[in-house]
Amino acid sequence: MFDFGVGYSELFVLALVAVIVIGPKDLPRVLRTFGQFMNKARRLASEFQGHVDAAMKDTGVADLRKDFDQAKGAVSKVMNTPNIIPPVISPNYSPSDKSFETYFGTTPQAGETRVAGERVEEGAPSA
Repeated sequence: MFDFGVGYSELFVLALVAVIVIGPKDLPRVLRTFGQFMNKARRLASEFQGHVDAAMKDTGVADLRKDFDQAKGAVSKVMNTPNIIPPVISPNYSPSDKSFETYFGTTPQAGETRVAGERVEEGAPSA
C-alpha cells in the first residue's frame, strides 16, 4: 500500500493499538496534531528543496548539466553510427600512382617505403 512497506493489515493493527493506548476520546486531537506536524515537515522539505535549487541555479550547475548532456548526446551519436572504413585500408582499395603523388608529392619508386611522407631506408630503425 505505502512505499515504506505497511499494508492494510499492519495499518489496522496500528489503528487498534492507537485506540487502546490513546483512547477514543483523545484520538482525534492526536491525529490532528500529527497531521499538522506532517504538513509542517512537508513545507520545510519543500522550502529546503527550493533553497537547494536556487543555489544550484546560482552556481551554474544547470549550464554544466546542459553542456554535459550535449556532450553525452554527441558521444552516443558517434558510438551509434556504423564504422566507416577509410578507402586506404579497405580490402578492395588498389592504390594508383596518382593517389601516391597526391599524398606524398612524388611518384613511388619500386620497393620504396614511406612513413608519414618520409622515405624509409631498408634496415633503418623506424621512429
